[in-house]
Amino acid sequence: MYKIVLERKMCTSCGTCEDTCPEFFELVDDGFSHIKGSKIGDVEEIEIKDADCVLDAAETCPVMCIHVYEDGEEIL
Repeated sequence: MYKIVLERKMCTSCGTCEDTCPEFFELVDDGFSHIKGSKIGDVEEIEIKDADCVLDAAETCPVMCIHVYEDGEEIL
């Protein structure tokens, strides 16, 4: 099981995460990234089974505001 954590205050609204992984990320009305299925807030998180495109989104984020955890340990 994976946990995605998004620090929205760090987001620069570049849209890279949405382009890379539209299944989980979208830019919302305030212009910042949002994890689909989570409550909008300063820090968002959600648990998922498969993190393939999420890992790509985290790796390509220019400000590294997307964190990915596997079994409680940060992997990215």
